[in-house]
Amino acid sequence: MTIISGYLGAGKTTLVNHLLTHKAGGEIGVIVNEFGEVGIDGDLIVADEEALIEIRNGCICCTVRTDLVAGVKLLLERSDRQLDRLIVETSGLADPAPVLQTFLADTDLLTRVELESVVTLVDAANFQRQIDDGVAREQIAFADLIVLNKVDLLDPDDIAPLERDLRTLNPIATFVRTVHSEVAANGLLGVRRFSLPNLLAIEPGILQDAHDHEHDNSITSCAVKTDDPLDPDRFNRWVNRLVQQQGQQLMRMKGVLNFHGEARQFYFHSVHMLLDAKPGRPWQSEEGRQSRFVFIGRHLDGAVLQSGFLDCVRDVSRRPVAHPVV
Repeated sequence: MTIISGYLGAGKTTLVNHLLTHKAGGEIGVIVNEFGEVGIDGDLIVADEEALIEIRNGCICCTVRTDLVAGVKLLLERSDRQLDRLIVETSGLADPAPVLQTFLADTDLLTRVELESVVTLVDAANFQRQIDDGVAREQIAFADLIVLNKVDLLDPDDIAPLERDLRTLNPIATFVRTVHSEVAANGLLGVRRFSLPNLLAIEPGILQDAHDHEHDNSITSCAVKTDDPLDPDRFNRWVNRLVQQQGQQLMRMKGVLNFHGEARQFYFHSVHMLLDAKPGRPWQSEEGRQSRFVFIGRHLDGAVLQSGFLDCVRDVSRRPVAHPVV
């Protein structure tokens, strides 16, 4: 089993898809956790539906740890699919220590699953603004392999100093530099890097049944859905204006979008002021064409964000009313 960690927008889902696409290590089961009420990443992962479990509306290191264990056991017990390995993609706000503790404390799991490595992705373009965040530092400290992603967005002279900063947090991890999370699959999966003695050196009490992790209460999420098609020009104007005004506090946005006149889904991601949108798979005739969008950040005004998104529907006269997503 491989745990893939990393702060918001570091490229975890992109890495999971890269590994699945290359079919590295045989048949792979995936568990993905999201911070927020609406699941987006589950739709973006290319795993077969039978080999994917999505855990929503909670941080995998806190309220849904029992769901994590149950999800792993469910994948292992599915008789219709023989899995060779598991990947757990944690929320961008998850502290790896309680996640590791969950597995190490479950004797049944220990006999059925070998923990191969903890992989932490680091967003090279944004890490300097994240380095003071306790969760980001914990994710690096517990890593067996650190994937320094988006190095193409840095000046080449800035990469080595960034790696030196990261090595002060974790001097024993292996480092890999990547663009678009493209890591050689056979160099990531199938390589046993996890060491319990190293883990105990970082967190001596990890085998004890205790959990004192707390999130920064200023970080919240809100989500919005609509079945009405969006106007792409209106959406582009709104989202660009939004990141110009609130890019520092909007840590992450992501969504699956239904644009008017477009046969394909559109996948949207942002990290602070960096935006990315690209077409995805075609909408299927039997599925509802619904746009779903999630905001994660500090001191968010959810009602204003929801209202701004819904102002992007093509037919303003049929503009839906913003309401909480549950």
